[in-house]
Amino acid sequence: MEQLGIQPSLLLAQIINFSIIVFVLSKLLYTPILTMLEKRRKEIEKALNLTQKMEEEEAKLAVKKQRLVDDARKEAQGIIEEARNQAKTTEREIIGQAHSDARGVLQRAKSDVDTLRQEMEKDVRRQSVELAGLMAKRLITQVLSSEDKHKIIEKHLRELTARKNESA
Repeated sequence: MEQLGIQPSLLLAQIINFSIIVFVLSKLLYTPILTMLEKRRKEIEKALNLTQKMEEEEAKLAVKKQRLVDDARKEAQGIIEEARNQAKTTEREIIGQAHSDARGVLQRAKSDVDTLRQEMEKDVRRQSVELAGLMAKRLITQVLSSEDKHKIIEKHLRELTARKNESA
């Protein structure tokens, strides 16, 4: 080997030096760096899994949120429809009550008119009787004697009293 310009003692020394450097580097640098890289890889994998789980959870929450919003809308529509139905029912009740009240007012008015008409008829009869009496009195005073007058008046008074008792 010496003919090639290689000295075996130097080659052996370089091989030993290289082996020591490889041993030192592998124990001091390479193993800790590999351990650190493995640790970092596991942390990144964990973070990716957590991110994926969070995305799945977010998608589930979005679906749940949409479902809740849809349910709330349906419930709101139901409440609105129920309120409309209640309003229609109340409207019908109010209109029915108004019609009933109007019929009551009309019946009272008819009753009042009938009562007033009956009172007016009685008043007209009374006035007619008085007028007839006055006319008869004037006529009798001119035509009949006082004795005949008394007989006729008594007769008519009895008839009027009888009629009055019948109508009352």
